[in-house]
Amino acid sequence: MPTGVLLASALVLLGADGPRVTRLTTDGHLKQRPAWSPDGAWLSFTRHQGATIFLFLRSANGSQEKRLTSRKDPEFDAAWSPDGKRLAFCLDKTVPNQGDMDVYTIGADGEDLKPALITQGKLSHEEWPCWSRDGEWLTLSSTRDGNQEIYIVRPDGSDLRRLTNDPAIDAHPAWSPNGKQIVFATSRWGDFELALVNTDGSGLVRLTESRGLDDYPCWSPDGKQIAFASNRAGNLEIYVCAADGSDVRNVTSHPAIDNFPAWTPEGDLTLVSNRDGGFDLYTLSMRPGR
Repeated sequence: MPTGVLLASALVLLGADGPRVTRLTTDGHLKQRPAWSPDGAWLSFTRHQGATIFLFLRSANGSQEKRLTSRKDPEFDAAWSPDGKRLAFCLDKTVPNQGDMDVYTIGADGEDLKPALITQGKLSHEEWPCWSRDGEWLTLSSTRDGNQEIYIVRPDGSDLRRLTNDPAIDAHPAWSPNGKQIVFATSRWGDFELALVNTDGSGLVRLTESRGLDDYPCWSPDGKQIAFASNRAGNLEIYVCAADGSDVRNVTSHPAIDNFPAWTPEGDLTLVSNRDGGFDLYTLSMRPGR
C-alpha cells in the first residue's frame, strides 16, 4: 500500500519503486486543463468554485497561488506561449440567454489583454487555444462557420485559416513540437477518436480506434508521444501512445477519474483526478527512476 509524505507543499505518494504520484492541490474543487510554463516555474489551471470559473497560476513548489486576472466573467483553458510571456485562453462573455466564448491572449502578469479570435456577426464559440512552437500561430476550435471545426490564426487575430471541414465535431487541438501537424479529437468515426492533420489542412489520418472516448490530446516535449484521456476500458484514464498512434498504454490504471493530461517540461504528466475525493491536480512520474 502506498504511503504519503508531505514535501514542498505537495503530497508525494510512495510506491514500491519510490515517488510515483505527487498531489499538487488539496481544495477538491473541479479543475480542468493544467498547463506548465515553458520554464516549469508556473502551472496554470482552471478552477470551478461555486458559480465561478477562473484561471489560476500555481508556482512549481506550491508556495504561491494567484488568479491570473481579476475579471468576473468566466475564463478557462489557458495555454502558454513558447517564450512564457503570454497565455492564450477562453473568455466567456455573458450575452442574453447564453454565453459567447472568445479567445484572448494576456501577459503572464495578468495585464495587456488582447483579442485573438472573437465573435463577429452571429454568435460563435472559439475554444481551446494552443500555440505553435515558434509562437507565430494559435490553433483552436470554432463554430463561426456553423459546425465546430479546427482553425489556425495569428495571435493578433489575422490570417485565419480553416483546417477541417466535416459534419462531425472537431475539438481540442494541439500543435506538434516540430510545427508540422496538429492532433485533435473528432467524432467523425462515432465516439471521439484522435486524428492528425497537417497545418495546411492536408493529410488527415486517424490516430486511435477504440470503443470509447479518446480526447484531450497533448504532445510530449520531444514530440515522440501523445497523452490523452480515454474511457476505452470503462473508466476514464490517462493513456500515452507513440506519435503515429502505436504502442497505446494506460499510465494511470486507477479506479478514480483521471482527465486533462499535460506534460511537464521535463517529460512527466500532470492531470486532474478525484482519487482522493475531490478533483485535484497531480503529477505522475514518467521518467525512469523518478
